[in-house]
Amino acid sequence: MKALTPEQVLALVPQRRPMRFIDEILEMDEEHIIGSYTWKPEDCAGCSPDGSVVPPFKLIEMSAQVGSVAWCIYHMSLRIPASEIDQLVGYFTQIEDGVFANPVFAGETVACQASFDGEGYFRTTKILSRVEIQIAGGPRDGLEVFSGLISGVWLPKAT
Repeated sequence: MKALTPEQVLALVPQRRPMRFIDEILEMDEEHIIGSYTWKPEDCAGCSPDGSVVPPFKLIEMSAQVGSVAWCIYHMSLRIPASEIDQLVGYFTQIEDGVFANPVFAGETVACQASFDGEGYFRTTKILSRVEIQIAGGPRDGLEVFSGLISGVWLPKAT
């Protein structure tokens, strides 16, 4: 099978605005994936008094979208056609060792990288990956925001 392009993978990611937190897949291969997202003011509503801080659960959601949804779609595309992937639904199953290191603010762009890093794996429709989110650009460029292990599984859609 021929691997899907970043654009094709992104088209298969089921989350849509306002709950999609991947603007672009910057890099993707069998060893890693990097996705980026620029946080909008509406993404931050209700987390801080001035509404400028990204809620931590949305950083976890971004990690899951990059590390267990998009990257699993890529890996599955190496074995099955996109038409079969489209008949599956992904479930976020677990987070381990999640650490929030720094806040993210509206207007900042972050990059989330997922890799297997010795602990992770891909098996048929299940994936476990090490994720790390960093600020991408601006005065806080490279600052770590979140890291942890994320897992997910894809199952047939209910009929």
